[in-house]
Parts: sequence; structure tokens; C-alpha cells
Amino acid sequence: MPSLSPGQRHRATCVFKGIMKLYGMLIAKNEGDIIEQTFLSLKKFGGFEKVFFYDNGSSDNTLDIARKFNDFVTCIDVSNKPYSDTLKYELLYSQAHTYANGDWMAILDADELYAESLLPKIDFAERHGANCIEAKSAQFYLTEKDNASIFDPSIEAIKQRKHYLINYGEPRLFKYSDALKLNDKLVKSRDGVLVSSAEKLLINHFQYRSSPQLQTRIAVRRANNPSSGNWYHVDSERWEDYLMRSKYLHEFDGTFKYGLPEEANLYKIENNIAYTNTTLKWLARNNYFQQRELDFLEAGRFKRVLKKFF
Repeated sequence: MPSLSPGQRHRATCVFKGIMKLYGMLIAKNEGDIIEQTFLSLKKFGGFEKVFFYDNGSSDNTLDIARKFNDFVTCIDVSNKPYSDTLKYELLYSQAHTYANGDWMAILDADELYAESLLPKIDFAERHGANCIEAKSAQFYLTEKDNASIFDPSIEAIKQRKHYLINYGEPRLFKYSDALKLNDKLVKSRDGVLVSSAEKLLINHFQYRSSPQLQTRIAVRRANNPSSGNWYHVDSERWEDYLMRSKYLHEFDGTFKYGLPEEANLYKIENNIAYTNTTLKWLARNNYFQQRELDFLEAGRFKRVLKKFF
């Protein structure tokens, strides 16, 4: 008998108990260098009944790769409709006729790989009365130690890009109810109708893979800014401006570390993409900061300037 992945084993237990089904929605454009690894992670750790994949006008092999996973992926073409957070939820609910009350639905991204089994997280949420599960994203960055010109899709991403911080997360999984229709504004506001689980799902996020991929990503995000409602942080046209110094990140060694590296003195670090106002507040809110870092957040402008130089 073939061995089962963690997600498949837990899925079998859930089916035996007569518990919910899990559905996913993923929209992507030109992510052929990473999306196969994404689907493999979903197959290993997800336990999905079905993932609805929407191709947003890819000109590479993204759609061909998605079709290889037809045992649990249904491919749908949405042509070149501009991407936005609103579109994500429109597509999620376009399949609502498939869902039943009590099922769970997931917002997926082409460059986000599941790093742990999802179904135990859903079981925990169910036992504690939650209807929403947030992600905690290990964001992997390009550094001065990487060969930025090369990213090989046939090699595990985590073996090519090793420097990361777990510094962000947002609601990604929702318990379906035909009495409640979610949208991007409701989810971002953490509205009272959403009860988040105390357990978050670990995801590996590889949005910075190579200089060619990153330069293309920047162009797409800047072009989409008027419709996205979420990407105004993409404000530089040069991929080099998105490089991180490795000493300010953790290096993956088989286990994940939380918080900031010891060398990270917030008073002295220059502006960068990993240490933003949003990510620092997320780290503090999730209790990943030491007292010295909390002091920085509470410090006024004069104290920050003074301690930067002394």
C-alpha cells in the first residue's frame, strides 16, 4: 500500500469522522518557476478536496504545470482581468455552489508553499469555535550571499533561498457559511464576524526568487497598483533595491526561528523591505519581540535619531 502524506493521512481521519471538505482558490500569472513546488506542498500538507486554479493570462508554462495536477486541481482561464484583492474573493465565491456549510475554503498564492499540515489546524479551530485561520509567513529574501541571476525550478526553493524572517501573516482560511459572504475589506478589518484561531499556519513565501523574476514582479505590481488596493509598498523600479543584508535575517538550517536575529538593532538598521512598519507591528502583536524591540516601537522620533548615532 503506498505511503500517505501527512495531509492525506489526516484527511483520511477527517473523512472517517464525517468532517468537512476543504477547497482552495489560487490565481496566478507567469509563476512557472515556482508553482509546481507550490502544488506539491499543497498536495503534501493540504488535504484539499479541490483547488480551483485561475490563470490570469500567463505567457509562460504556468497553466501547463497546473494541468499536471488534475487529480485535485481544476483549471479555469480568467484571461487578463486586472488582479486585485476584490477579484480574489469574487473568484473564491464563484464556486460557492460547490461548498456546504461547515466546509473550509482557502485563499492560496502561487509563491506560497505550505510548510506544515493544514488539517490539524482546522481541527484545532473547530474545537475552539474559530471560523478563520491566519498564516504566519516565513518570508525568504534575496541577499548579498545569493546568486540572484539564477533560480532553478527543479531544485527546492528553500535550498536556493535560505534567508528569511517570519514577519507577516493574514487570514487565509475560512469556514464556509451561506449566511456570510466575505470580501477583502471585511477580512482586512478582522471584523467581529471572523473569529481567528489561536494556531496559525506556517507558510514559506518565495516572492523574491531571482533578479529577472523580481524585475518582472516589480513591473507587474507597479502597473497593478491602481486596481490592487494593496501594493503601494512596491515603490522602486530596481530589483537591487529589494536585496536584504543576510545578517539581519535568519538562515534556514532545518528548523525555523522566530523574532529578530541578535545583530538586528532597530535603531541602527537602514530602511529595508523586511523591517517595515507593518512587519514590525505584526512581530510585536504576535509576541515575537524582546523588550529592546518593544522599546524601539514606543520611542519617539528624537530618541530614534539620537540612538541611531550614539
